[in-house]
Amino acid sequence: MLIIRNRYTDALVPALQTDGKEILFVTGESVSLALSPEVYCLGFGRDGKRYTCAKKSTGRKQCATCQKEDDFLVCLRCDGATCLQFTPQIKDDCFGKDYSVYLASFGETVKAGVTKTQRVQKRWVEQGADFACKVFGNVNGQQARVIESMLVRAGYVGRHTTAEKLKLPQADQSAIADELASEHFQRIAKAFEKNAIPNPDVVSLQSHYPEIPTAKPTDYLQGTILGAKGPILFLEQNGSSRVFGLPDAVGRKVLTNTLAAFA
Repeated sequence: MLIIRNRYTDALVPALQTDGKEILFVTGESVSLALSPEVYCLGFGRDGKRYTCAKKSTGRKQCATCQKEDDFLVCLRCDGATCLQFTPQIKDDCFGKDYSVYLASFGETVKAGVTKTQRVQKRWVEQGADFACKVFGNVNGQQARVIESMLVRAGYVGRHTTAEKLKLPQADQSAIADELASEHFQRIAKAFEKNAIPNPDVVSLQSHYPEIPTAKPTDYLQGTILGAKGPILFLEQNGSSRVFGLPDAVGRKVLTNTLAAFA
């Protein structure tokens, strides 16, 4: 079974989706998955369907050829200036649905992001944000990307990697509040005054995560599940707390052999 993505269910349970089933990581349960050392190309998505890589490439989650064919990646690269989406369904979804722009903090780092308004809270949990708030609303996808691009140019992070999240920085409650009061944020809020949310509510996401101040990385997806913080899964292995980045499993195959030891 090839793991094609990591996600959160509607019940906010982290999961890995394979080409045949979904593996849920429920707190308190045990997991023991042997993963291939090789990474395989996932192929590409088009019109809501997934197509396998014709070249059966290895070494990357998506080869250069499949990247060019993937309609979803077009949206990920979008800055709102010009719509390059070639799939009508995705384009209609962008222009016809309600989107929000948010700020989310990871330790002292503040990230700007875009998501559909109906899934704002879920998006924050998926990313493992410490604190977050919605700052612009009542916009379509393209308008949201324009605002997000301006925030990134003003100095906000546009992407916070799994490797950075694995460092488990201490939550900083003042990080977003300081940014909301900053001159550069106020300037952008004034430019999009009719869409800016007055006095945004900063929400704590701490209740969704286990209280584990320190944990060492592990290469083994095995042990007792202690909880998760976004894409980071906490495991107990031989009495020690360990962390495993679920995106690291994407593109790898689940093997049938049983793991014999921890890292």
